[in-house]
Amino acid sequence: MDLDLALKALRVADLRAVLAKANQQPPAKSTKADLVARILASQPAQDAYKELHEPVQEPPVEEQAPEAEAQPAPEEPPAEPAAPAEAPVDAELERRKARAARFGIPLVEQPAPKPKKTPAPPKKVVAKEPEDPDKLQARAARFGTAVESKKRSAPPETGDPEEAERRRKRAERFGL
Repeated sequence: MDLDLALKALRVADLRAVLAKANQQPPAKSTKADLVARILASQPAQDAYKELHEPVQEPPVEEQAPEAEAQPAPEEPPAEPAAPAEAPVDAELERRKARAARFGIPLVEQPAPKPKKTPAPPKKVVAKEPEDPDKLQARAARFGTAVESKKRSAPPETGDPEEAERRRKRAERFGL
């Protein structure tokens, strides 16, 4: 029953490989259940599965320890802890080295961060002095333009008396 569950956990391509290893040709359009049933029915296919997918357990080899290790090493005083700022950097570096080794990529050292530039103080905005009204009138006369006032001009009058009445009432309401 254990072999049945192990076979069901495999992919169809793996089941086909087991049958091919046992020199049994599976049908072109066979389902996973068909392939599992064929492997369970054939002893050579079961042997091929065990050869491909079950790890071979070798007895542990006992090595004799060298005599140098048998003698206790003289104890050295523990090294003084590094500065607090260096400890996180070293821990981070060790993690990055371990990750690089795990993925088989070279460790790339990052350059030290550059200090941020302080923004320049904002430039002073010089307020434009209001021009002399006599000068503005002389310019208007020379170029034929009217002197602009800060207030909006009234809309042009229309010939409709009803519209004029509505505008007058609105002006009274809003104090214009």
